[in-house]
Amino acid sequence: MTSNNPAAASSLEPLIECLEAEYSALLAEDHERLEAVLARKEQLLAQLATLPAVAVGQPQSDRARAQTPWKQAIARVRDLNRRNSVVLAPRAAGNSARLRFLQSALGRDALYGADGSVAPGRIRALQPRSV
Repeated sequence: MTSNNPAAASSLEPLIECLEAEYSALLAEDHERLEAVLARKEQLLAQLATLPAVAVGQPQSDRARAQTPWKQAIARVRDLNRRNSVVLAPRAAGNSARLRFLQSALGRDALYGADGSVAPGRIRALQPRSV
C-alpha cells in the first residue's frame, strides 16, 4: 500500500508508537500491557488497510518525492516488526517445547508440527495396519 499524500506517512506514527510499546511490553514480560498493545495494533492495521492507493496520472517525479516519507515510515515499521519478532522467536520456541513436553507426559503426542506437517514419529501411527 502506498499513498501520494506525504501526510500519509504520519498515519503510520501511531503504528510505530504501538510497535515501540509492544517491544517494551515484550522485554518487561508485561502480558496485560502486551495484550492491550496487540489489540491496538490490530485496530491500526485495519485502519491502514483502508488508505487509498497512489493516484494514477500524477507525474512520476512527483509520486517518487511524495512517497519518500511513506517509504521511510514503512521501512521503520518493517524494522520494528522484525525487532519484535526476534524477541518473540525464542519465547515461541520455548512455549512449543513446553507444550510438546506436556503433551508427551500426558501420552498425547502431537499429530502435527507447528508448520502443519505430520510430526516425526507419527507417520507410522497414521498408516493403516495390515491384518
